[in-house]
Amino acid sequence: MTIQDYFYSLENKTEEFPTEGNYVSNYKTFKDFMDANIHPEIKTVTSRLDDEIFLNDHSTKHVEMVILKISQVLEYIGFQYISGYEYFILLTAVQIHDAGHIINGRENHSETGKKFLEFYNKYSISAIERRIIHKIAAAHSGKHDPIGNLEALIHISGIKVRPKLLASLLRLGDELADENSRASKYLLDLGSIPEYSKLFHVFSRCLDTYRAFPESGTIHMHFYISKQYATETFKKKKGDSIEEIYLVDEIYTRSIKAFTECMYYNRFVPDELRFRTINVDIDFLEDNGDDYYDSISYRIEEKGYPQIISNDIFTLVKDQLVRDGNQLTGKYINSIICRE
Repeated sequence: MTIQDYFYSLENKTEEFPTEGNYVSNYKTFKDFMDANIHPEIKTVTSRLDDEIFLNDHSTKHVEMVILKISQVLEYIGFQYISGYEYFILLTAVQIHDAGHIINGRENHSETGKKFLEFYNKYSISAIERRIIHKIAAAHSGKHDPIGNLEALIHISGIKVRPKLLASLLRLGDELADENSRASKYLLDLGSIPEYSKLFHVFSRCLDTYRAFPESGTIHMHFYISKQYATETFKKKKGDSIEEIYLVDEIYTRSIKAFTECMYYNRFVPDELRFRTINVDIDFLEDNGDDYYDSISYRIEEKGYPQIISNDIFTLVKDQLVRDGNQLTGKYINSIICRE
């Protein structure tokens, strides 16, 4: 059972929802519209953003995978931890989280997804619901603390909604959905993926398992790499520069990103749902299943004395310790005091 199945089972539980409207029916109608009209178009648009970019799958299949990954996280604590109304908010946010690609391409796509909620208000999603759904969907990407900027708790029609919790589940589910079902395998084999996008499809193709295990606080990544992909270098753009990179090195980089995402997610969820370890296994297999190189396994974990990114307080807190354009050092404060 997924959280979507569980949500459907609550259709007659009126105490789970605001008094007006059938929220399960409303969601089904909106989902059917997105499946029929929007998600196929997202896939089309993301496959032709320009001659160099061919994004991983953003179709209905990806949405279903995000829902599955969130379900695998929540099943440990019990689906009832989230209310029916919160599931309406969360699932609708999942439906639109990539929809902005149609309007705005990849740039700022999470922000423009709200236009679908505004335009299709005939599906009985109120203005305040649209506002919070959009905020949760938009927080699935970005490095400027998008979840931290949300409210921890609000009430809509008297019902408790936890935006930070819901946004963190969506963001982690989206991260975990980046496994082999997202790769365009046939186009890879045809050699039809643009060279600057090929690495991302190969990464997904080789990522056989990307799963959260809340009972142990662990996320497991398991890769199977053919000799072709292990020995090939891939072009990767970083700003205006281009570097050639091996898949194994990309796996190392992406596993650090996964760990960083977990640490961010952990800020907003109960202890039972926190992940403190990333386990990575890499197997090197010929097409016939024979090993051609010894497997690699490693673990990234939260341990030891906490460390921060800098010992310079002015770097850490930025403008908080600046006054009149001056850093509030002891020397500066002394000069002001002695001047007065």
